[in-house]
Amino acid sequence: MQDQQAPDAQLVAADIQDLLLDTPDVEAFLTELARHSAAMLSSPGARVFCGVTVLRHRSAATVASSDERALMLDELQYQFAEGPCLTAASKGVQVHIPDLERDNTWPEYTEVAARNGIRSVLALPFDLPDDTAKAGLNLYSETVNGFDQAAVQRASDYVQQASKGLRLAVLIAQQSQTAANLRAAMTSRTVIDVATGIIIAQNRCSQAEAMEILKKASSNRNVKLRDVAQAIVDSAGGGPVATHFT
Repeated sequence: MQDQQAPDAQLVAADIQDLLLDTPDVEAFLTELARHSAAMLSSPGARVFCGVTVLRHRSAATVASSDERALMLDELQYQFAEGPCLTAASKGVQVHIPDLERDNTWPEYTEVAARNGIRSVLALPFDLPDDTAKAGLNLYSETVNGFDQAAVQRASDYVQQASKGLRLAVLIAQQSQTAANLRAAMTSRTVIDVATGIIIAQNRCSQAEAMEILKKASSNRNVKLRDVAQAIVDSAGGGPVATHFT
């Protein structure tokens, strides 16, 4: 059995890597992941719908879905504030409902989902670090027992591989944001330094005194220091200031 599953795991890992390389950010990665998940876990005559739930600051949102139907099914849970996907994401447990019409765990949600043609649900948590958001992969089927034991295992293996890709995507996004923040800070510093130089030239004062003049102007006008500095540069005919990175 292990020999049969190994090629599938390798194929999934390769697919996840391709998704990471082909998408520009985390949101796009998750959207492609939802579509890929639905395609991978569907079978002829048994279509699977997929959504990705993310929990941040106790609020839930579907950040990606394979289609509008999956999005609607996810958002039903948010309306009722309960359901298999919310439980999977918040508690980090797998939730499998083979037949919604025979399950009374979340009666309001299951009744509406069944009315919309869904008969079985499988929700699995992503394995993410504690300091990041909690998330889950939500799978819906129109057939009773749409996820047999083999399908559940395959989905579990899939989410394990996808979690690695998601962790990497989040890490890349965090690094990119840190770099962007650093560039913005350095750009602001450049404008302030240029404005300080103009004040020194105009007032024949020291750098410390020039900075005090800038800070007082910023405080008196209730305007950000960078904006005051840019106004001084503009009034001196300097125009936009560029920071050069090597």
